[in-house]
Amino acid sequence: MAQEFSGTDLFGDPIVTRQEGRGRPEHEWSIENSNKVLLAFARGLSVKQAATAIGVSVPTLRKHYFSEVAKRDAAQLRMEMTQLARLNGLAAEGNVAAEKELLKQLDKMRQRDQLRAMAPAPTAKPEKLGKKEAAAQAAGQVRGLYEPPPPPGQMN
Repeated sequence: MAQEFSGTDLFGDPIVTRQEGRGRPEHEWSIENSNKVLLAFARGLSVKQAATAIGVSVPTLRKHYFSEVAKRDAAQLRMEMTQLARLNGLAAEGNVAAEKELLKQLDKMRQRDQLRAMAPAPTAKPEKLGKKEAAAQAAGQVRGLYEPPPPPGQMN
């Protein structure tokens, strides 16, 4: 199959014109798309959103970028550490602005971690009852017609 590249589109993807053959050409892995996928995961996007970002389907993303998908859970942490290492390298060379930014980023991350530690733990949803269990529970809460009313609240 002969393919001809005729420039790039708005997003920097190559425009491929086909001369012969049937069907869509198979996607080819590229470092640019690999980096886009890793950045999408570092940003916290889903696999579907990452696939959309590079213009492929989810199965194609999983097929060609399986190692990037495997790194998905650690992508944000790895990106932060890479950025901190770069800032640290510049600061070690004597770049004062990089040193200030490094301290600012470390402080910001420390505050974020403290907020996460202080945040209340997510509460588990109550288990959903089936029809029979719900009916039995409702039957247990039925009060009689001649039940005395509850006592009045305390006045302060």
